[in-house]
Amino acid sequence: MNILISNDDGIYADGIQSLAKALKNIANVTVAAPLYERSGASQSLTIHQPMHVKEVVRNGEFLGYGINGSPADCIKLALFDICREKPDYIISGINKGPNNACNIHYSGTVGAAAEGAVNGIMSFAVSLTGYHHKDYSVSADFMKDFIQKAHLIPKASLLYNINIPPLKREEIKGVRWTYASQYSYLLNYDKGIDPFGENFYWLADFREPEHIDKWTDDGALSEDYISITPLLMDRTDYKALEQIQKLGDIW
Repeated sequence: MNILISNDDGIYADGIQSLAKALKNIANVTVAAPLYERSGASQSLTIHQPMHVKEVVRNGEFLGYGINGSPADCIKLALFDICREKPDYIISGINKGPNNACNIHYSGTVGAAAEGAVNGIMSFAVSLTGYHHKDYSVSADFMKDFIQKAHLIPKASLLYNINIPPLKREEIKGVRWTYASQYSYLLNYDKGIDPFGENFYWLADFREPEHIDKWTDDGALSEDYISITPLLMDRTDYKALEQIQKLGDIW
C-alpha cells in the first residue's frame, strides 16, 4: 500500500510525524507538507512565485519533503514529481484542532485531501479536535487501523473528513458516519492598534453551537464519537438548477 501524507500545520508538526510513524509499519509512506503552518489555506494554489522542495531530517531520520507552498500545492507537487508510484490513499493530518461544520470550507487540511480527490485518489482529512491535546497516539492508531479497511468503503465519494475527540481510546464510544453541520463558528474580529499606530484586526471569538443534531459532526463529537463525513467535490446545487431551468430563456 502506498500512502501520501500532507497537512496544513507544517511538516514539523507533531500530528503529521505521529501519523507517518504509525503508517510506516503497514505501508510505503511519502510525506510532502508545507514548511510552515498554512492553516486556513483551503485548496489555494501558489501561482505567482516559485516553490522549492526541501528534504527534511529530524533526529537523524529522514522525515519527508517540505515545500514552501500551500497544502494543495504539496499534493500537486508530490503527484507530479515526488511520488515514485501513484498513492493508493492520501491522508491529510493529523490536524491540531477540529475541522468540523463550516470550518471545512477554510481548512487547509481538507484542502490537501480535496486535491487528492480531484486527482481521483481516495483521500482523508483527519483532525484531533483538542487544540491543546499533545498526544496523537490514539488518532494515529485509529488511522492505522482505519486505512487498512478503507478498501471496503464505496467509491461514491473520494473525500472524507474525520474528526477525533481528544480522549483516551477506552473513552471513545465508537465511530459515527455523519453529515457536516452548517453551524458557523467564526463570529468577529478583535480590533486594536499596532506599535506603528495602524489599526489591526485578529480573527477571534469562536462560539459553541446551541442546538446539536446527533447525526452531524458536531453531534458525534459532543457524544465522544469519532465523526466521519463524506464530502462532495461537485458543488452544483442540482435542486436549484432544476428549478431555474424551468424558467426557460431569460436573455
